[in-house]
Amino acid sequence: MNFDEVYDRFRRPIWRLARRLTRSDEEALDATQEIFLRVWRGLAGFRGEAKLSTWVFQIAWNYLRAHHRRQGRHLAVVAVSPDEVVARAPDPAPGPEQQTVAADLLARVAGAMDRLPEHYRAVLWLRDAEDLSYAEIAEVLDLPIGTVRSRLARARLALKEAVGL
Repeated sequence: MNFDEVYDRFRRPIWRLARRLTRSDEEALDATQEIFLRVWRGLAGFRGEAKLSTWVFQIAWNYLRAHHRRQGRHLAVVAVSPDEVVARAPDPAPGPEQQTVAADLLARVAGAMDRLPEHYRAVLWLRDAEDLSYAEIAEVLDLPIGTVRSRLARARLALKEAVGL
């Protein structure tokens, strides 16, 4: 697979990851460029021992963690804004009450996600937002698969309790 194909396939998911972690379009764009520069440099050495998606996400995750550490910040996986919930609502359009309930729930989930420890936010995002398998998450985060499973279960429970469901 050449770099153009890798870029076309992963540019959107990597930008979404960077955007959710940086909370800034500008920072996400810069991070995405740096991540794909690293992908480009390493593509010739990619041996296919892992799935390509796992390899690309691992590069992205490692870069974003180091980037945030250098800035003295912690990673924060955030949910989409309440406006995006309204924009993505199926037809027929929900009434104002349904929109308010959805926006409130999303705000509670986003707040609860922000309060979760980084290792819980990471497994939740990689599994539920990017649909990576447990094995792929284990590779990306360099963890045993059992740890991924237990963290995911604990993260979901903690999120559910924090939201009040």
